[in-house]
Amino acid sequence: MVRNAVKFVLSEGAAHPDRRPVSREGNRMTRQLLPASLENRRRDIPVVDSLPAKGFPGYVNGLRRMGTVHDVYGWTNVLAHINMSADEAYALTDKRSPHALYELMLMSAGTEPRPGLHDHSPEFGRALGVIAARFAEHCRAYQLSPVVSWSYDPHTVDRESIQGEKRFHAHLVGRTQAERAAVAARAVRAGRLSPVRSRRIVEEASVLGALISTDIVDGDALRVLEPVPALSTHTATATAQYRLPDGWESLASPDLHADLTYIHRKLRRMYDEITRVCTTGTAGMWRRPVVREFDPQDIDVPLRTATRATLAHYLRGLRPELLSEPVERSRKAYVYPLADLAYAVTIAEQDAGVFLHLRTNVFSDLGGAGISIMDGVIVKTKKGVGDMSPAETAGRAAFQGDFLRMLHRHPQAARALFPRL
Repeated sequence: MVRNAVKFVLSEGAAHPDRRPVSREGNRMTRQLLPASLENRRRDIPVVDSLPAKGFPGYVNGLRRMGTVHDVYGWTNVLAHINMSADEAYALTDKRSPHALYELMLMSAGTEPRPGLHDHSPEFGRALGVIAARFAEHCRAYQLSPVVSWSYDPHTVDRESIQGEKRFHAHLVGRTQAERAAVAARAVRAGRLSPVRSRRIVEEASVLGALISTDIVDGDALRVLEPVPALSTHTATATAQYRLPDGWESLASPDLHADLTYIHRKLRRMYDEITRVCTTGTAGMWRRPVVREFDPQDIDVPLRTATRATLAHYLRGLRPELLSEPVERSRKAYVYPLADLAYAVTIAEQDAGVFLHLRTNVFSDLGGAGISIMDGVIVKTKKGVGDMSPAETAGRAAFQGDFLRMLHRHPQAARALFPRL
């Protein structure tokens, strides 16, 4: 290990953050992680902190690992279970810690947990796409705005993670007109929040990820998704943004799974190359690689000159002294990095179109459902604010039941319920 190198927040083998000191400057970076022009763009992004979501009466949220199919049934309300092969399946479930009143969840339910969509077969991806497209159609009948999201962060287990449950699971949420109106009324620029809150909702790595994705993802290699130029919109600043040319029906294309797998491979290659050139050490329980002296030109991935310079600026801005005094739980997640490649996907309507947003994470613990995108605003969801009334729980159940009946009768039902055919 290079002892005098700039550390990646904590050095390899460092003590648990609850036992480390943080300086009085821990609330802010003494050096910005982004160049000033990009930091100003980040601070200008409209956000809402937070949109409340009611919970089930008496339910206490807790982290549970669904290592077996028995766990899936024990810790969720399974509405449907579709076996695809001896080791691959999915379940449609009622989430016990809701992100919204109108929602359900599609969870990988094979014998072994598979954390990423790319870890699944094209048939699984096709079933997910058909279900998501039909969910959007169902939302329109209820005058709801659909949002579909999932996260990838299989390796972070020592701190808050954007993928708390390591089985792949996609959140299907219908937002009400009242929620959309509340978001429009309450949106503020991210720069008006405290440094910790703004980082949690729109962290610097998300802007860097948008730039890197533009460089490494070849638009001509995509079959369905159409890249939106980085920094061209607020959401294309906070995420790598892609247009779905046929709206929600694009999700039913069998080629979408191939696009998402291709993007994942590009991100994986980029992350591994940055780790190889710029860091030393390995990730483990309360241990992360450290940034060492590096030449950004040695990163063997085609990046524009400006992107390469921004990446070097970001890595060299990471500061170890942020953990020089005890860190309370509410802050340690934003100065201690996730363990490996992590990103969240959100699909939502915006500007009379439908877009897929991919948000890279390094510090923030908010995944695809914890951070929603509504009409171009980045929205943090706060779960468990009050209890659902009996009428609301009945309405939620009716919404889910109606969707399952609609899905079963739909002409595309075979592609979702019998995806191997």
